[in-house]
Amino acid sequence: MENENKFVENEVTQANADEIITEEEGSETEKNEIKVEASGMTAEGIGTGGHEYPSHENEYEGKTPKDVKRGEFKEWMKSIIIAAFLAVIIMQLIVPTVVREHSMEPSFYGGDYIIVSKISYKIADPKRGDVIIFKSDIPINNEDPSGNKKILIKRVIGLPGDIINIQDNEVNVNGKVLNEPYINDGGTPGYVKDYTVPKGEYFVMGDNRTVSIDSRRSEVGPVDRNRIVGKAIVRLYPFNSIEIIK
Repeated sequence: MENENKFVENEVTQANADEIITEEEGSETEKNEIKVEASGMTAEGIGTGGHEYPSHENEYEGKTPKDVKRGEFKEWMKSIIIAAFLAVIIMQLIVPTVVREHSMEPSFYGGDYIIVSKISYKIADPKRGDVIIFKSDIPINNEDPSGNKKILIKRVIGLPGDIINIQDNEVNVNGKVLNEPYINDGGTPGYVKDYTVPKGEYFVMGDNRTVSIDSRRSEVGPVDRNRIVGKAIVRLYPFNSIEIIK
């Protein structure tokens, strides 16, 4: 019996404690209400001049489940159409590209993921040093010469009208030796003598000059502006090499 009495007493004590807490919370609520009213606003309309926001709880009131599903389906379709439209617009402006092979090392490595701007050369001309992507005449499959052709990534070296000379591993443009800190070890092999870049075309080379197939070779030659897909502007991957391409 003593244990039962203690148990009952504990319950009473706990109940009183609960009541005390409830009373204290209630007092705090009253204080808050007083503070709100003192500032000239009601609890229902803080910051709204006393007006309540409309409730959406009854948005589907009076509608059948079929009507509700039809409305949800329309919302989904609207979202999909908007997303598809935005995707089409974005793809007209940029194109994601994955670098293959090694011709642009050490600037870019195989597997690098870059973003190419398709509008850069619609509003301005390519500049010396730009990294561009362009359509070549080199077949992807040598056994099928008439098949799909390779898309190449190279750096612009000569502009229309420039005079190019390559000798002793150095590149000379219009009588001046280019300073090229971006190229791989080994310099620029090959020999080009007083080559004038044709109008509307560009002389391009890879940064890894010892392996790059570029304007020094007849398979590529000078690149017509109409073949240029766009300018590389951002590297997105690998994540530790994210950068704006200059």
